[in-house]
Amino acid sequence: MATILIVDPDPATRSLLELLCERLGHSVIGPREWVEGEEPDLLLLEPASRPGVRLARGVRRRFPHIPVLCVSIDNPSDEMRQLGAIGHLMKPFRRTQLERALEQALIPTAELAATRRTA
Repeated sequence: MATILIVDPDPATRSLLELLCERLGHSVIGPREWVEGEEPDLLLLEPASRPGVRLARGVRRRFPHIPVLCVSIDNPSDEMRQLGAIGHLMKPFRRTQLERALEQALIPTAELAATRRTA
């Protein structure tokens, strides 16, 4: 499956997102692993977090092809559009909604990986 970088300032929410992503078969990394060089397939971001948005900008500079999926209690913002977020999931959400959002966000990544294997 995918490696997902989760950036959420609330430890309880971050733990819940990690658990849900892992149960869906994905591996999860945090900002520390990303800084150490691990490349994620997807960035799951709470855009209300200023440090998180700064980190997302860094991810975008380093890996411009990585999709960003925002998970927030707020409506989509200009900030999210500037980051090139490909989706927005409103909190609270159901596990099935997260699963569907992750699948849709990862479609371009899966297609890119398939193209690389055949090239």
